[in-house]
Amino acid sequence: MQQQVDSLYKKMSQAERVAQLYGIRSSEVVENGKLSLQKCREKIPNGIGHVCQYACALDLGPNELRDFVRDSQNYLINETPLGVPAIFYEEAIIGLAAKGTTVYPQQLGVACSWNPELATVNTEQTAEVMRSVGATLALSPMVDLIRTAYWPRIEESYGEDGYLSPAMGVAFIEGLQKNGLKDGVAACTKHFWGYGGGSSLTWKEIFEEVLMLHEAMIRLADCKVLMTSYGRFRSEQAVSSDTLLNKILRGYLEFDGLVVGDYGAVEHSSQKGNPEILKQRAIEALVAGNDIELPSNNCYKFLSELIKDGLIDEQYFEKAVKRSLMLKARLGLLSTDRKLYANGDLDLDCPQYRKTSYDLACQSIVLLKNNGVLPLSGKHKKIALVRPNANTYWCMLADYTY
Repeated sequence: MQQQVDSLYKKMSQAERVAQLYGIRSSEVVENGKLSLQKCREKIPNGIGHVCQYACALDLGPNELRDFVRDSQNYLINETPLGVPAIFYEEAIIGLAAKGTTVYPQQLGVACSWNPELATVNTEQTAEVMRSVGATLALSPMVDLIRTAYWPRIEESYGEDGYLSPAMGVAFIEGLQKNGLKDGVAACTKHFWGYGGGSSLTWKEIFEEVLMLHEAMIRLADCKVLMTSYGRFRSEQAVSSDTLLNKILRGYLEFDGLVVGDYGAVEHSSQKGNPEILKQRAIEALVAGNDIELPSNNCYKFLSELIKDGLIDEQYFEKAVKRSLMLKARLGLLSTDRKLYANGDLDLDCPQYRKTSYDLACQSIVLLKNNGVLPLSGKHKKIALVRPNANTYWCMLADYTY
């Protein structure tokens, strides 16, 4: 695969190489609910690295969604210079975030089941669904260690326990990647170095608890994609931290996969329209080892200019492009026998998927035994539940549900 990647890189124009380092939203190439070849020719004439969260953004049923991917890949293979397919990715913490799919319990509920074996079955099924509609990368699992009770996305996590969280995260990836990347779906561990864990941590806590979750995903589950966070690591922005990405991730953890930035993390600036600031952000992120800018190219669109002006050593650019292409090679997208989607009539919500979801939901229920701590006694016959979430099931569906 490395020889294939090296050969492909040599054949690429600079514009084609840059195009591998960012993504595009599906809505940018859609007109009246269908793929527009004219928009493709205008916006991605040199190909594209990723098509971002394409399923949750489109009001398309299973067959229509698959057809959108089919038509998009046909354009990329037949009308761009070197015919390199894109990686279509989605969120998958509750199953594929697409219309007409089974909704599984949120990750916090899965953790409460204490059943990693069933959690693996969950993501095996998710991988089947994702591959059938052309998705080859999941921006999941979210393994941040959450110990800040008011952080607003707790349900995405596996909670506060430094052992249970990586155990469930490894189970998630083992299911998703069970058939190997050529037939399965690549997982993305996030967020490096974490959200909701508190800011005044010692180095011991950072390595043995916060970063250990990602270490488990990489060493035990062979995760090949990692997403950086919006936050800071010590004095450095995480997405452009030499300490975090080069010294710890690539050095200590020996990670040889792809690093992607959280949405908008590369620019991380209130002055988003200032080209000079955006160029500086591109330099900082790429040199530190952040390979892909998501979901667009607000900063990385300047890379050719920055290399030409000598502001970025081309070795950093070459490494990033080759890592992007290597993931595509691992996923089988560069092979002649590549599997880009399934044919026939698709069912993304079949009975066995529903059963897995139901079993996980049942096992996630937590009972509290009152040993005199709760202000309840036998004389109380009714309990009032109030506020907006008291009588709605929507709050149980969590983030990234279609």
